[in-house]
Amino acid sequence: MSDNGRRFVLLMPWGRVGSNLVAATLARSPDIRIDNEPTTRVRTFGERDGVPKEDQAQQQLAELETFLAEDPDDMRAAGLKLSYRSLIEPRVYLARLRAAAVPLVLMTRKNHLKCAVSQLRARARAGAESTPWQSPWAVRAQEPKPGPVEIDPAETVRLAKLFERLHAETLKAVRRVYGDDWLSVEYAELAASPKSVIGRICDWTGLDQPETEDLPHRKATSDDLSEDVLNYTELASAAEAAGFADMLSRAPG
Repeated sequence: MSDNGRRFVLLMPWGRVGSNLVAATLARSPDIRIDNEPTTRVRTFGERDGVPKEDQAQQQLAELETFLAEDPDDMRAAGLKLSYRSLIEPRVYLARLRAAAVPLVLMTRKNHLKCAVSQLRARARAGAESTPWQSPWAVRAQEPKPGPVEIDPAETVRLAKLFERLHAETLKAVRRVYGDDWLSVEYAELAASPKSVIGRICDWTGLDQPETEDLPHRKATSDDLSEDVLNYTELASAAEAAGFADMLSRAPG
């Protein structure tokens, strides 16, 4: 951990990479505060109200400077959970973090098809009038596992290709700015051994691992997509035609 005020960043190319689990687990500690996707809030606001992207970028950087300048005397660490997709000027933003010696954890998910399925299942929950879940994007450990739904195969493939592109762009930008001085966390590894991976994140960022035996969130989508997609045969056919056949496996990811 750097001496710049106990800061750290969790960066993801896009959602559905396990960042909610990590952020919620860390936030259980009274010594850790995490701001959840502040750059996404800025970009969404700007697109809706017609604010020029240049102004959105300046707002993102201004909020970052506030984050870097504040002195969190009442806590041990302050972190940002960010989506690369939300950054208007990603290399400028990352370069400012690097200049401030803020430790970076890059969370990725190589199985872009399952990532897309998870995204669409969460959207389906978000669009429901009434659900038993506090948030459609992160299912708490005590909440019921979402049941199977029908999803659009074409939209699934489109999102998988988008995530594939964003994954490559994020890696390129991080390597250009941070070199090799960052921690990589892959979703399959996190899903298989969450506590040990969170421990590794804590070691990298200089945090004390939260003292908890129970994880706050659970997986909302099974490794076997046929259990959670009602029109799985149709989805599998579209995935195979798009070159994602290997991502239909039942392995964690």
